[in-house]
Amino acid sequence: MKPAAKLKPEPELAAKPDRKPKPLAVAPAKKHTVKTDRPVDDDDPREGPSPKSEAKASSTGSEANIDSFSLKDLWDLRKDYRRQPDESIISWLVRLWDAAGEATILDGTETRHLGSLSHDPVIDQEMMRETSPCSLWIRVLGSVAERYLCADDLYMQQTLWKTIEQGIQRLREMAVAEMVFSDDINTRNPDLVSCTSVIWRKLTRLRPLEYASALAVMKQEDMEETVLDMGKKL
Repeated sequence: MKPAAKLKPEPELAAKPDRKPKPLAVAPAKKHTVKTDRPVDDDDPREGPSPKSEAKASSTGSEANIDSFSLKDLWDLRKDYRRQPDESIISWLVRLWDAAGEATILDGTETRHLGSLSHDPVIDQEMMRETSPCSLWIRVLGSVAERYLCADDLYMQQTLWKTIEQGIQRLREMAVAEMVFSDDINTRNPDLVSCTSVIWRKLTRLRPLEYASALAVMKQEDMEETVLDMGKKL
């Protein structure tokens, strides 16, 4: 007679059918900042969209996201926000506001890791002075104010405009130039800067001849209107 076949032991889990699987622990959605002395490299081979920078700019004011940034996050920010070689400082400021607003919050270490955004060593160095967390927009405004003596130094970077879209862009650039040297903390949004008669006259000097008569009657001296209001009229 052949010996009885040995039964193979069943897996431990099968022997205890009443055991309930433990729920997986989910870590908080806070990003980790890698501490390093190496700034983000221009030649980093990683390409692609930058969802982190879009997420950081999705909230405004006191609701700004203040999570830490990883080096990859900072690379994405730099790729989106850095000034282009043929871009004037004043045009770059308008684009930076549209892309980031006041929602991108960085501390001093993260700003150093971000590297050069403006391609101007004075502005880049000044941006790193503040060690406590604050918005990238505030850092840039303060740095540009240290770099230039007055708003006219920024106005000199402007060129003539030929289309309505270019006219609105020039008007917003002027608002940013005025805001850089303003002590009014309520005017961090260039579109809400008051469009004064001085700003309007500067805009009309850069206009095409065919718009001269229309622009002359568009701005009412006794009405206080913002840059956004006047932009809608153009």
